[in-house]
Amino acid sequence: MYDDFSNISDILNANLFSTKKLKLAFKQHTIFSFWGKIAGKKFENSSKPYAIKNFKMYVSCADSYVVQELSMYKNYLLKKIEPYAKALDVEISDIIFNYKNWSDKAIVDYMDDFPEFYTDDELSCIEYMENDFKVVFENIDNSTYLTDEQKTIFKNKIIKLQKAKKLRFS
Repeated sequence: MYDDFSNISDILNANLFSTKKLKLAFKQHTIFSFWGKIAGKKFENSSKPYAIKNFKMYVSCADSYVVQELSMYKNYLLKKIEPYAKALDVEISDIIFNYKNWSDKAIVDYMDDFPEFYTDDELSCIEYMENDFKVVFENIDNSTYLTDEQKTIFKNKIIKLQKAKKLRFS
């Protein structure tokens, strides 16, 4: 009889979380989680990034007015997103806005995908491997675009996101 009772979270962390696609998804999710700070309060709830492909970030918008206004600020938004993208070793050279797929993209994510769903006590019980973030954290530390305070906030957010995912799958 098989007597190795591994936790599913251990299996997922050992295998699934080490794939290239999942690393890219994690980086995208991390960048997307800062969209409210990048786009500002005015556009936080009326626009939502949903993909990064071929150096372009795709953002779904509530209507054509939001598309038009965000398009006018595209260069400004690219400058604001650059520190987050560079720290995660992701290049974004353009942003494509559209509104035709808003109803598909505006669906609210599961609440437990976000660290805010969990208490600090719940998250403190979850361990993470510092080596998982070594390269990302080195990129953040070497970033000349972020202040020391922003670097700390960025790293803590990444850790919380990873812990929330582990807690969800445990």
